[in-house]
Amino acid sequence: MKGERGFSVVETLLALLLFAISLTALLHYQRMLAAGFYQQWQQREAWRVAALRLQGQESEGWQTSLRSLPAVEGCLFWQATASRPGLSPVTLGQLRCDQ
Repeated sequence: MKGERGFSVVETLLALLLFAISLTALLHYQRMLAAGFYQQWQQREAWRVAALRLQGQESEGWQTSLRSLPAVEGCLFWQATASRPGLSPVTLGQLRCDQ
């Protein structure tokens, strides 16, 4: 019929380009979100490993250290540090007093 019109090739290509750009942006956003969640999970795991080190337990795959510092009379301040390549070290402290 003479009154019917479809989309032109230019309009179709423009719509396809807009769709491709939008999809690329959404995929990039999803990748960044996943990386952020993974980093947050690793950081939480580092805090858990440092807490375990304060209790005297080692965790495989982590570099940990434990040291004690003098504090107020009759007390020691214990510091546990946990680290892993590509992650900022985490330090957790605990004050222990003899009663």
